[in-house]
Amino acid sequence: MKRTITISVAALAMFGLTACKGGGGSAAATKLIPEAATIVGGVDMQGLMKTSLYTSNKDQLTKDDEAKEMMEAAKGCNIDIEKLNSVVFGTDGKEGVAAVISGAGIGEEGNLTCISDKVKEKKGEAPFTIEGKELKMAGDDGVAYIVDGKTLAFASKPWAGALKELIDGKGKSAFDGPNAAIFKKADQSKHIWVAGKVPAEMASGPAEGLEAAVASIDLSSGLALKATATFADAEKATQVQDMAKGGLAMGKGMAESKGIPGSVVDGIKIEAKDKDLNAEVNISKEDLDKINESLKGMLGGM
Repeated sequence: MKRTITISVAALAMFGLTACKGGGGSAAATKLIPEAATIVGGVDMQGLMKTSLYTSNKDQLTKDDEAKEMMEAAKGCNIDIEKLNSVVFGTDGKEGVAAVISGAGIGEEGNLTCISDKVKEKKGEAPFTIEGKELKMAGDDGVAYIVDGKTLAFASKPWAGALKELIDGKGKSAFDGPNAAIFKKADQSKHIWVAGKVPAEMASGPAEGLEAAVASIDLSSGLALKATATFADAEKATQVQDMAKGGLAMGKGMAESKGIPGSVVDGIKIEAKDKDLNAEVNISKEDLDKINESLKGMLGGM
């Protein structure tokens, strides 16, 4: 897939998506995801940045020089990425991408012009130009619209028209479209949530017959993950359940050798119910800290 998000939007939107209660599922934001989306998700940035997992890994998350540079540039233009409220996104898994970023100052023209000027000074080329309420991306990679002083909405080129219609109060959003029933299963009160149809090319092998998936993660105290995979029939859901339980039993020793406490594996619940395969993982803060330290050790040795 060709590049659809330039450095400016990447700094504001994609940081939020990769920085991994309520803010991530803003009703106003979800209404700006085009109907053609087959996958949607959100991140409650304010809630996430208050968790111990974020604070203890902040240095690692901002280690990339380019990301750090863009964060500092944004802050110098009155947009503090750590004060963003939420990011909601949608995609069709192909060329269609949309992201809605909300936070103080994110939709102020003066702040955005400041960022563009700083990037131009550093890189020699402005990442976007502003015409009215529209930000035209360099290289014709997409467009962003100033919705209001606290909201910026981005779309790749194929979805630009659909996004503009939604901003103008026209058209139909993904949450009112053909996949609404799947999307509405997502628990948008959690720090991170995602829901969508599974692309046919991914539904092969053990995942054959997999039609949709929904997941949410809460990091208030440790990590709590809930996920549901929906298959074409109940028999397949049960088959995958049995395979997963067998894999957990066999993999416990290996997990422990990698620094993952055995209690984490023992606490994973997997249960098939009709065509749904439900999974639940609850990791205490203490166990999460152990895993975190183990991962840091492995990454430090690379």
